[in-house]
Amino acid sequence: MPIRKDVVGGTFACPHELEGLAGPVGGRPWLGLAVSVQQERAFLGAGVAMEGPLSDDRIRLLVREDVVLTQDAVAAFLEALGSEDATWAPAGRAGVFHKQVALKDPGPWLVALAPGGEVTPERIQNALPVEVDLKERMLTFPLSEAHHGVAAVELPISDRLVLPTWHWLQLLWANLLGLGPFLWRSLVGRNILQVASRAGWAALRAGSLNPRTVGAKLGRKGSGCRIHSSAVVEACFIGDDVEIGAGAVVRGCVIADGAVVEDLALAEFSVLGPGARVQRQAMVKFSLLGANSAVGGLMQLGTLDRNAALKRTGVLMDMALGQGVEVFAGGKRVAAPLGLAGVCVGEGSVVGAGVQVAPGRAIPADVKVVPGPHSTLTRIPDGATGVMMVRDGVLEPV
Repeated sequence: MPIRKDVVGGTFACPHELEGLAGPVGGRPWLGLAVSVQQERAFLGAGVAMEGPLSDDRIRLLVREDVVLTQDAVAAFLEALGSEDATWAPAGRAGVFHKQVALKDPGPWLVALAPGGEVTPERIQNALPVEVDLKERMLTFPLSEAHHGVAAVELPISDRLVLPTWHWLQLLWANLLGLGPFLWRSLVGRNILQVASRAGWAALRAGSLNPRTVGAKLGRKGSGCRIHSSAVVEACFIGDDVEIGAGAVVRGCVIADGAVVEDLALAEFSVLGPGARVQRQAMVKFSLLGANSAVGGLMQLGTLDRNAALKRTGVLMDMALGQGVEVFAGGKRVAAPLGLAGVCVGEGSVVGAGVQVAPGRAIPADVKVVPGPHSTLTRIPDGATGVMMVRDGVLEPV
Protein backbone atom coordinates (compact mmCIF):
# COMPACT_ATOMS: atom_id res chain seq x y z
CA MET A 1 0.00 0.00 0.00
CA PRO A 2 1.36 3.48 -0.85
CA ILE A 3 2.45 5.62 2.09
CA ARG A 4 -0.05 8.30 3.07
CA LYS A 5 1.29 11.84 3.18
CA ASP A 6 -1.36 13.11 5.62
CA VAL A 7 -0.54 10.69 8.47
CA VAL A 8 2.64 10.00 10.43
CA GLY A 9 3.05 7.20 12.97
CA GLY A 10 4.71 7.11 16.36
CA THR A 11 4.61 5.63 19.85
CA PHE A 12 3.99 6.84 23.38
CA ALA A 13 5.15 5.48 26.71
CA CYS A 14 3.50 2.63 28.60
CA PRO A 15 2.53 3.78 32.13
CA HIS A 16 2.82 0.26 33.61
CA GLU A 17 5.80 -1.74 34.79
CA LEU A 18 6.33 -4.99 32.91
CA GLU A 19 5.07 -8.05 34.78
CA GLY A 20 6.12 -11.64 34.21
CA LEU A 21 8.37 -11.57 31.16
CA ALA A 22 11.61 -9.65 30.78
CA GLY A 23 11.85 -6.47 28.73
CA PRO A 24 12.47 -4.31 26.87
CA VAL A 25 8.81 -3.53 26.32
CA GLY A 26 9.12 -3.45 22.53
CA GLY A 27 11.13 -6.67 22.46
CA ARG A 28 8.54 -8.99 23.97
CA PRO A 29 7.45 -11.73 21.51
CA TRP A 30 4.28 -11.56 19.44
CA LEU A 31 3.69 -14.21 16.79
CA GLY A 32 7.40 -14.85 16.33
CA LEU A 33 8.63 -11.24 16.18
CA ALA A 34 9.24 -8.39 18.62
CA VAL A 35 6.29 -6.14 19.45
CA SER A 36 8.05 -3.06 18.03
CA VAL A 37 8.71 -4.83 14.73
CA GLN A 38 5.10 -5.93 14.47
CA GLN A 39 3.90 -2.39 15.22
CA GLU A 40 5.94 -0.98 12.35
CA ARG A 41 4.71 -3.71 10.00
CA ALA A 42 1.08 -3.02 10.90
CA PHE A 43 1.48 0.71 10.31
CA LEU A 44 3.29 0.24 6.99
CA GLY A 45 0.68 -2.29 5.85
CA ALA A 46 -1.98 0.39 6.39
CA GLY A 47 0.09 3.02 4.56
CA VAL A 48 1.48 4.84 7.62
CA ALA A 49 5.21 5.46 8.04
CA MET A 50 6.64 5.52 11.57
CA GLU A 51 9.40 8.00 10.82
CA GLY A 52 10.18 11.69 10.93
CA PRO A 53 9.01 14.32 13.42
CA LEU A 54 5.39 14.37 14.62
CA SER A 55 4.78 17.60 12.71
CA ASP A 56 1.54 19.44 13.42
CA ASP A 57 0.40 19.58 9.78
CA ARG A 58 -0.47 15.85 9.66
CA ILE A 59 -2.57 13.39 11.64
CA ARG A 60 -0.40 11.86 14.36
CA LEU A 61 -1.23 8.14 14.71
CA LEU A 62 0.27 6.93 17.99
CA VAL A 63 0.38 3.44 19.50
CA ARG A 64 1.42 2.76 23.08
CA GLU A 65 4.83 1.07 23.09
CA ASP A 66 3.56 -2.18 24.64
CA VAL A 67 0.48 -2.55 22.43
CA VAL A 68 0.22 -5.12 19.65
CA LEU A 69 -1.98 -4.32 16.68
CA THR A 70 -2.75 -5.55 13.19
CA GLN A 71 -2.75 -3.88 9.83
CA ASP A 72 -6.52 -4.30 9.54
CA ALA A 73 -7.04 -2.57 12.90
CA VAL A 74 -4.95 0.43 11.83
CA ALA A 75 -6.82 0.73 8.53
CA ALA A 76 -10.25 0.44 10.20
CA PHE A 77 -9.33 3.06 12.81
CA LEU A 78 -8.19 5.51 10.14
CA GLU A 79 -11.46 5.04 8.25
CA ALA A 80 -13.48 5.77 11.42
CA LEU A 81 -11.70 9.05 12.23
CA GLY A 82 -13.42 12.41 12.23
CA SER A 83 -11.85 15.80 12.75
CA GLU A 84 -11.25 15.44 16.51
CA ASP A 85 -8.58 13.67 18.53
CA ALA A 86 -9.66 10.03 18.80
CA THR A 87 -8.79 6.87 20.71
CA TRP A 88 -9.45 3.25 19.76
CA ALA A 89 -12.66 1.83 21.28
CA PRO A 90 -13.43 -1.77 20.20
CA ALA A 91 -17.10 -2.71 19.75
CA GLY A 92 -19.08 -5.96 19.76
CA ARG A 93 -18.44 -9.25 21.54
CA ALA A 94 -14.77 -9.18 20.60
CA GLY A 95 -14.47 -5.70 22.08
CA VAL A 96 -15.94 -6.90 25.38
CA PHE A 97 -13.54 -9.82 25.49
CA HIS A 98 -10.54 -7.65 24.58
CA LYS A 99 -11.34 -5.42 27.55
CA GLN A 100 -11.31 -8.51 29.78
CA VAL A 101 -7.93 -9.50 28.34
CA ALA A 102 -6.64 -6.00 29.12
CA LEU A 103 -7.02 -6.77 32.88
CA LYS A 104 -8.70 -3.44 33.71
CA ASP A 105 -6.19 -1.37 31.71
CA PRO A 106 -8.44 1.39 30.31
CA GLY A 107 -5.92 2.68 27.79
CA PRO A 108 -5.56 4.65 25.65
CA TRP A 109 -3.81 2.10 23.43
CA LEU A 110 -4.10 3.61 19.94
CA VAL A 111 -4.66 7.34 19.41
CA ALA A 112 -5.04 9.67 16.43
CA LEU A 113 -4.36 13.36 17.06
CA ALA A 114 -5.78 15.84 14.58
CA PRO A 115 -3.40 18.24 12.78
CA GLY A 116 -2.40 21.23 14.87
CA GLY A 117 -1.15 21.57 18.42
CA GLU A 118 1.53 19.77 20.36
CA VAL A 119 1.62 16.10 21.26
CA THR A 120 1.23 15.95 25.05
CA PRO A 121 0.29 13.19 27.53
CA GLU A 122 -2.82 15.20 28.49
CA ARG A 123 -3.96 15.40 24.89
CA ILE A 124 -3.42 11.67 24.37
CA GLN A 125 -5.34 10.87 27.56
CA ASN A 126 -8.26 13.15 26.67
CA ALA A 127 -8.82 11.87 23.11
CA LEU A 128 -12.45 10.92 22.45
CA PRO A 129 -13.32 7.21 22.00
CA VAL A 130 -14.31 6.13 18.50
CA GLU A 131 -15.97 2.71 18.29
CA VAL A 132 -14.64 0.37 15.64
CA ASP A 133 -16.53 -2.72 14.46
CA LEU A 134 -14.16 -5.67 14.90
CA LYS A 135 -16.13 -7.94 12.54
CA GLU A 136 -15.51 -10.92 14.79
CA ARG A 137 -16.05 -14.58 14.00
CA MET A 138 -16.87 -17.07 16.74
CA LEU A 139 -14.56 -20.09 16.93
CA THR A 140 -14.72 -23.05 19.30
CA PHE A 141 -11.55 -24.34 20.99
CA PRO A 142 -11.40 -27.63 22.95
CA LEU A 143 -10.01 -27.75 26.49
CA SER A 144 -7.82 -30.63 27.62
CA GLU A 145 -10.11 -31.01 30.65
CA ALA A 146 -13.68 -29.92 31.33
CA HIS A 147 -13.91 -26.53 33.07
CA HIS A 148 -17.09 -25.99 35.12
CA GLY A 149 -18.61 -28.79 33.05
CA VAL A 150 -17.56 -27.13 29.76
CA ALA A 151 -15.21 -29.06 27.47
CA ALA A 152 -14.63 -26.21 24.99
CA VAL A 153 -14.69 -22.42 24.88
CA GLU A 154 -16.08 -20.16 22.17
CA LEU A 155 -13.96 -17.10 21.41
CA PRO A 156 -14.58 -14.05 19.22
CA ILE A 157 -11.70 -13.90 16.73
CA SER A 158 -10.98 -10.74 14.73
CA ASP A 159 -8.41 -9.49 12.22
CA ARG A 160 -8.71 -6.11 13.97
CA LEU A 161 -6.63 -6.61 17.08
CA VAL A 162 -5.33 -3.92 19.45
CA LEU A 163 -4.18 -5.18 22.88
CA PRO A 164 -1.76 -4.18 25.66
CA THR A 165 1.00 -6.63 26.63
CA TRP A 166 2.69 -5.24 29.76
CA HIS A 167 1.35 -8.18 31.79
CA TRP A 168 2.35 -11.75 30.94
CA LEU A 169 -1.27 -12.92 30.65
CA GLN A 170 -2.08 -10.07 28.26
CA LEU A 171 0.89 -11.07 26.12
CA LEU A 172 -0.22 -14.69 26.10
CA TRP A 173 -3.78 -13.81 25.07
CA ALA A 174 -2.51 -11.37 22.43
CA ASN A 175 -0.56 -14.24 20.87
CA LEU A 176 -3.52 -16.62 21.09
CA LEU A 177 -6.06 -14.16 19.66
CA GLY A 178 -3.69 -13.16 16.88
CA LEU A 179 -2.72 -16.73 16.02
CA GLY A 180 -5.77 -17.69 13.95
CA PRO A 181 -5.86 -14.55 11.76
CA PHE A 182 -2.08 -14.73 11.28
CA LEU A 183 -2.19 -18.36 10.17
CA TRP A 184 -5.11 -17.64 7.83
CA ARG A 185 -3.32 -14.74 6.15
CA SER A 186 0.01 -16.58 5.96
CA LEU A 187 -1.22 -20.01 4.91
CA VAL A 188 -4.45 -19.31 3.01
CA GLY A 189 -3.97 -15.76 1.73
CA ARG A 190 -5.34 -12.21 1.90
CA ASN A 191 -7.15 -12.13 -1.47
CA ILE A 192 -9.45 -14.41 -3.43
CA LEU A 193 -6.77 -15.54 -5.89
CA GLN A 194 -4.40 -16.65 -3.14
CA VAL A 195 -7.20 -18.39 -1.25
CA ALA A 196 -8.43 -20.24 -4.34
CA SER A 197 -4.98 -21.42 -5.47
CA ARG A 198 -3.70 -22.48 -2.04
CA ALA A 199 -6.95 -24.13 -0.98
CA GLY A 200 -7.18 -25.93 -4.33
CA TRP A 201 -3.66 -27.30 -4.02
CA ALA A 202 -4.33 -28.38 -0.42
CA ALA A 203 -7.53 -30.17 -1.54
CA LEU A 204 -5.59 -32.07 -4.19
CA ARG A 205 -2.99 -33.19 -1.66
CA ALA A 206 -5.69 -34.12 0.85
CA GLY A 207 -7.79 -35.96 -1.73
CA SER A 208 -10.87 -34.45 -0.09
CA LEU A 209 -13.10 -31.38 -0.06
CA ASN A 210 -13.79 -31.63 3.67
CA PRO A 211 -12.77 -28.21 5.12
CA ARG A 212 -11.07 -29.76 8.17
CA THR A 213 -9.08 -32.19 6.03
CA VAL A 214 -8.11 -29.49 3.53
CA GLY A 215 -7.15 -27.05 6.29
CA ALA A 216 -4.84 -29.63 7.84
CA LYS A 217 -2.83 -29.75 4.61
CA LEU A 218 -2.16 -26.01 4.61
CA GLY A 219 1.18 -24.99 6.00
CA ARG A 220 4.43 -23.10 5.51
CA LYS A 221 7.82 -24.75 6.06
CA GLY A 222 11.15 -22.93 6.06
CA SER A 223 14.47 -24.19 4.80
CA GLY A 224 16.58 -26.82 6.52
CA CYS A 225 13.67 -28.37 8.45
CA ARG A 226 13.73 -32.01 9.52
CA ILE A 227 10.22 -33.40 9.96
CA HIS A 228 9.78 -37.13 10.55
CA SER A 229 7.43 -38.89 8.15
CA SER A 230 5.31 -40.21 11.04
CA ALA A 231 4.77 -36.76 12.60
CA VAL A 232 1.36 -35.09 12.25
CA VAL A 233 1.89 -31.44 11.28
CA GLU A 234 -1.24 -29.46 10.42
CA ALA A 235 -1.84 -25.78 9.64
CA CYS A 236 1.47 -24.50 11.02
CA PHE A 237 3.82 -21.65 10.12
CA ILE A 238 7.30 -23.15 10.49
CA GLY A 239 10.57 -21.24 10.36
CA ASP A 240 14.01 -22.42 9.26
CA ASP A 241 15.95 -25.36 10.74
CA VAL A 242 12.99 -26.65 12.76
CA GLU A 243 13.01 -30.29 13.86
CA ILE A 244 9.86 -32.36 14.53
CA GLY A 245 10.36 -35.92 15.72
CA ALA A 246 8.67 -39.26 15.17
CA GLY A 247 5.08 -39.49 16.31
CA ALA A 248 4.88 -35.84 17.30
CA VAL A 249 1.59 -33.97 16.82
CA VAL A 250 1.80 -30.26 15.96
CA ARG A 251 -1.32 -28.28 15.06
CA GLY A 252 -2.04 -24.59 14.53
CA CYS A 253 1.34 -23.36 15.75
CA VAL A 254 3.83 -20.66 14.85
CA ILE A 255 7.29 -22.20 15.23
CA ALA A 256 10.34 -19.94 15.03
CA ASP A 257 13.76 -20.80 13.63
CA GLY A 258 15.65 -23.62 15.30
CA ALA A 259 12.80 -24.83 17.51
CA VAL A 260 12.46 -28.56 18.24
CA VAL A 261 9.42 -30.74 18.93
CA GLU A 262 10.75 -34.12 20.01
CA ASP A 263 9.34 -37.62 19.47
CA LEU A 264 5.77 -38.21 20.70
CA ALA A 265 5.35 -34.61 21.91
CA LEU A 266 2.16 -32.58 21.46
CA ALA A 267 2.06 -28.88 20.57
CA GLU A 268 -1.28 -27.28 19.69
CA PHE A 269 -2.32 -23.66 19.06
CA SER A 270 0.90 -22.29 20.53
CA VAL A 271 3.77 -19.95 19.63
CA LEU A 272 7.30 -21.38 19.96
CA GLY A 273 10.19 -18.91 20.01
CA PRO A 274 13.63 -19.38 18.40
CA GLY A 275 15.39 -22.45 19.75
CA ALA A 276 12.45 -23.46 21.98
CA ARG A 277 12.12 -27.18 22.68
CA VAL A 278 9.10 -29.37 23.44
CA GLN A 279 10.64 -32.53 24.83
CA ARG A 280 9.63 -36.14 24.34
CA GLN A 281 6.02 -36.85 25.42
CA ALA A 282 5.51 -33.28 26.70
CA MET A 283 2.25 -31.43 26.10
CA VAL A 284 1.98 -27.74 25.20
CA LYS A 285 -1.44 -26.23 24.42
CA PHE A 286 -2.49 -22.60 23.99
CA SER A 287 0.88 -21.43 25.28
CA LEU A 288 3.81 -19.11 24.55
CA LEU A 289 7.40 -20.37 24.69
CA GLY A 290 10.22 -17.84 24.74
CA ALA A 291 13.58 -18.19 22.99
CA ASN A 292 15.60 -21.26 24.04
CA SER A 293 12.98 -22.36 26.59
CA ALA A 294 12.20 -26.04 27.16
CA VAL A 295 9.11 -28.02 28.20
CA GLY A 296 9.27 -31.60 29.43
CA GLY A 297 6.00 -31.64 31.37
CA LEU A 298 2.44 -30.45 30.81
CA MET A 299 1.27 -26.87 30.28
CA GLN A 300 -1.84 -25.16 28.99
CA LEU A 301 -2.41 -21.38 28.78
CA GLY A 302 1.12 -20.95 30.14
CA THR A 303 4.12 -18.78 29.32
CA LEU A 304 7.84 -19.50 29.50
CA ASP A 305 10.27 -16.61 29.21
CA ARG A 306 13.69 -16.85 27.56
CA ASN A 307 15.83 -19.78 28.75
CA ALA A 308 13.11 -20.95 31.18
CA ALA A 309 12.34 -24.64 31.64
CA LEU A 310 9.57 -26.95 32.83
CA LYS A 311 11.08 -30.33 33.63
CA ARG A 312 9.55 -33.71 32.91
CA THR A 313 6.47 -34.53 35.07
CA GLY A 314 6.20 -30.87 36.05
CA VAL A 315 2.74 -29.34 35.54
CA LEU A 316 1.70 -25.73 35.03
CA MET A 317 -1.99 -25.77 35.93
CA ASP A 318 -4.53 -23.53 34.20
CA MET A 319 -7.78 -23.89 36.15
CA ALA A 320 -8.92 -24.01 39.78
CA LEU A 321 -11.40 -26.56 41.05
CA GLY A 322 -14.86 -25.02 41.25
CA GLN A 323 -13.75 -21.41 40.89
CA GLY A 324 -12.26 -18.94 38.45
CA VAL A 325 -8.57 -18.08 38.37
CA GLU A 326 -7.25 -14.67 39.40
CA VAL A 327 -3.87 -13.07 38.67
CA PHE A 328 -1.94 -10.18 40.21
CA ALA A 329 -1.81 -7.22 37.85
CA GLY A 330 -0.64 -3.79 38.92
CA GLY A 331 -0.60 -4.91 42.55
CA LYS A 332 -4.24 -6.04 42.53
CA ARG A 333 -6.01 -9.35 42.08
CA VAL A 334 -7.86 -9.41 38.77
CA ALA A 335 -10.11 -12.10 37.31
CA ALA A 336 -8.51 -13.91 34.38
CA PRO A 337 -10.46 -14.00 31.09
CA LEU A 338 -12.85 -16.97 31.04
CA GLY A 339 -11.71 -17.74 34.58
CA LEU A 340 -8.67 -19.53 33.10
CA ALA A 341 -4.97 -18.72 33.36
CA GLY A 342 -1.86 -20.81 33.33
CA VAL A 343 1.51 -20.00 34.88
CA CYS A 344 4.29 -17.63 33.86
CA VAL A 345 7.86 -18.87 34.37
CA GLY A 346 10.36 -16.01 34.35
CA GLU A 347 13.60 -15.68 32.41
CA GLY A 348 16.09 -18.41 33.27
CA SER A 349 13.84 -20.02 35.88
CA VAL A 350 13.30 -23.78 36.17
CA VAL A 351 10.27 -25.69 37.45
CA GLY A 352 11.59 -29.07 38.52
CA ALA A 353 10.31 -32.58 37.97
CA GLY A 354 7.19 -33.42 39.93
CA VAL A 355 6.36 -29.79 40.77
CA GLN A 356 2.79 -28.63 40.18
CA VAL A 357 2.26 -24.88 40.06
CA ALA A 358 -1.24 -23.55 40.81
CA PRO A 359 -2.88 -21.47 38.06
CA GLY A 360 -2.42 -17.71 37.78
CA ARG A 361 1.02 -17.64 39.41
CA ALA A 362 4.12 -15.89 38.04
CA ILE A 363 7.53 -17.29 38.98
CA PRO A 364 10.21 -14.55 38.98
CA ALA A 365 13.38 -14.70 36.88
CA ASP A 366 16.31 -16.93 37.88
CA VAL A 367 14.39 -19.13 40.37
CA LYS A 368 14.84 -22.90 40.64
CA VAL A 369 11.71 -24.64 41.99
CA VAL A 370 12.15 -28.18 43.33
CA PRO A 371 9.61 -30.47 45.06
CA GLY A 372 9.73 -30.77 48.83
CA PRO A 373 9.76 -34.08 50.70
CA HIS A 374 6.30 -33.46 52.15
CA SER A 375 4.70 -33.32 48.70
CA THR A 376 5.18 -37.08 48.27
CA LEU A 377 2.19 -39.15 49.38
CA THR A 378 3.31 -41.71 51.97
CA ARG A 379 0.16 -42.53 53.97
CA ILE A 380 -3.40 -43.09 52.76
CA PRO A 381 -6.04 -43.23 55.53
CA ASP A 382 -8.81 -45.82 55.53
CA GLY A 383 -12.08 -44.71 53.94
CA ALA A 384 -10.52 -41.99 51.77
CA THR A 385 -13.08 -40.65 49.30
CA GLY A 386 -13.89 -37.54 47.30
CA VAL A 387 -11.39 -34.73 46.68
CA MET A 388 -8.25 -35.15 48.80
CA MET A 389 -5.01 -33.21 49.22
CA VAL A 390 -1.48 -34.24 50.22
CA ARG A 391 -0.45 -32.47 53.43
CA ASP A 392 2.91 -33.41 54.93
CA GLY A 393 2.82 -36.72 53.12
CA VAL A 394 -0.69 -37.62 54.34
CA LEU A 395 -3.86 -37.69 52.24
CA GLU A 396 -6.49 -35.44 53.84
CA PRO A 397 -9.89 -34.02 52.79
CA VAL A 398 -9.77 -30.60 51.14
